[in-house]
Amino acid sequence: MDLIYTWINELSSFHQSILGAAVFSVSSWLVQKAYKKAKSSGSEFMEVYSELDVHKHVLHKEYVRSGNIQYASFGASIALLLAARWVMLGILIMVFFFGINSIVQGNWLYVAAAWFTFNCMLEARNWLKDSSDPKNIAHVPEETANKIYSALKPKEPAQVESTNN
Repeated sequence: MDLIYTWINELSSFHQSILGAAVFSVSSWLVQKAYKKAKSSGSEFMEVYSELDVHKHVLHKEYVRSGNIQYASFGASIALLLAARWVMLGILIMVFFFGINSIVQGNWLYVAAAWFTFNCMLEARNWLKDSSDPKNIAHVPEETANKIYSALKPKEPAQVESTNN
């Protein structure tokens, strides 16, 4: 094992970076292969992910690739929303580890930047989460919630025409 460490230390920083990227790529590929194998093995844990695969299949087959422009735009919006949720989660994880690394190294300016960035990204993620359950607005006075809800709720075409006249 010491031979490997010595060999890596003797490499230039460029070659160490290339080696690190290669190890990261190969390990990511192996994990993806193991993940796919685990999904197809039928374990209960992976059953949920298998169901998500069917949801993705139906979304893309019946909506995104539909000839109907309304279905296609609806499907693309849903796919983008779900992808944005995963992107935000990834960014939150990266910012969190950047903040931890900054704490360990004592870079307090970066710790503050990571804290503010993390909170902004967390708020952005909250906008992407499904908050349609009434318990999410239980803390808001009912009068205020009803006023905002009636202003923002989609109206039927007949209601829109009557309010315009």
